[in-house]
Amino acid sequence: MNQQPPTSAPVQRLGTRYLAGGTLAWRNTHEKYWEATLHEDRALGERTLLMRMEPGARFGLHAHEGEREQIYVLSGSFWDDRRTLKPGDYACREPGDPHAAGSDEGCVALLVYSKA
Repeated sequence: MNQQPPTSAPVQRLGTRYLAGGTLAWRNTHEKYWEATLHEDRALGERTLLMRMEPGARFGLHAHEGEREQIYVLSGSFWDDRRTLKPGDYACREPGDPHAAGSDEGCVALLVYSKA
């Protein structure tokens, strides 16, 4: 098997893009909240992110207008105003669905946004 060395930028080979996990560019976009973009295609309205929340992170009531939000919890726990998600739990939120969110213990989750 031909292995490529890690890189800090996505590498594209024959229709497949690769990104080494140790090179993710985490951005602190809100208090106690970081995200790393894995994929973004603005023309198609697609975004795939890793989300990392510190314990006690909170977001007030909000909605994602015009895009569907999918959440898959990898570690820790993530809550919205309806339930708490643990590792392996998944939620799909339709565009415009108002919700509050946060994490009491911290979490890492995969987020997928797609145009409605």
